[in-house]
Amino acid sequence: MSLRSLLLDKLPSEKLALLPKGFEVIGDIAIINIPPILDGEKYVIAEALSIQRKDIKTVLRKLNKIEGSARVADFERLLGNRTTTLHRENGCIFELDVTKAFFSGKMYYERGRIAQKVKEGEDVLVLFAGVGPFLVPIKKKKNVNITGLDNNREACSFLRKNLELNNIEANIILGDARNMNNLFRIGFDRIVMPAPYGQDFFLNMAQSILKSGGCVHFYTFKKDFEIPHFRKILEEKGWHIDFSRDCGDVAPRVKRYVFDLS
Repeated sequence: MSLRSLLLDKLPSEKLALLPKGFEVIGDIAIINIPPILDGEKYVIAEALSIQRKDIKTVLRKLNKIEGSARVADFERLLGNRTTTLHRENGCIFELDVTKAFFSGKMYYERGRIAQKVKEGEDVLVLFAGVGPFLVPIKKKKNVNITGLDNNREACSFLRKNLELNNIEANIILGDARNMNNLFRIGFDRIVMPAPYGQDFFLNMAQSILKSGGCVHFYTFKKDFEIPHFRKILEEKGWHIDFSRDCGDVAPRVKRYVFDLS
């Protein structure tokens, strides 16, 4: 259900038109983008969400874009008294604090798809592992040797908790992906790389730690007209594009794309 449909009887039409198309729900927390012009209505919006969606206990207003090495945004709490939650997807459970570690529920399909693609016995590396949304379902569904790397200490702490919650084991490294060539002396059969916005250079670095015949699942942000040129760049650098798709909008004309590369 869209945010506008929830507020049809709460706001006049001219203000409804200023609302974003929807909101994101992580566990029992709703995250919404309310423009400054609707400051006076922000609590009405939050209350409407909680009334219509009984599963929502906290409403957060996103104040800025995700930024910084920890990849977190600032939020204003409009309803509720906590920012931690339990989120369930792909048969897994995740504990996290949305103000301290990046998490997007919009990627649940991709995380399930990758878990199905992984083969038994593989050596798998998940870069920018966060609280484990890619790593946990892979390990829970497949018997693999898996390593997660992230430079956010809070995210790594939650990832360790989530390994326990899902009764699995993995290698967790608190470190910078820029040092991946020094951190890893052995290669990986598969690398999952949900790269931060504008940081495609990590893909080049990953080539040196990918085994011959290995696969990289690379996530990037692009405007639609940039894709043909980007595909050409990938091919010029020796990558074979086995599969690609857009994973949804993140900004006007900007989408997240995945490329399965070998």
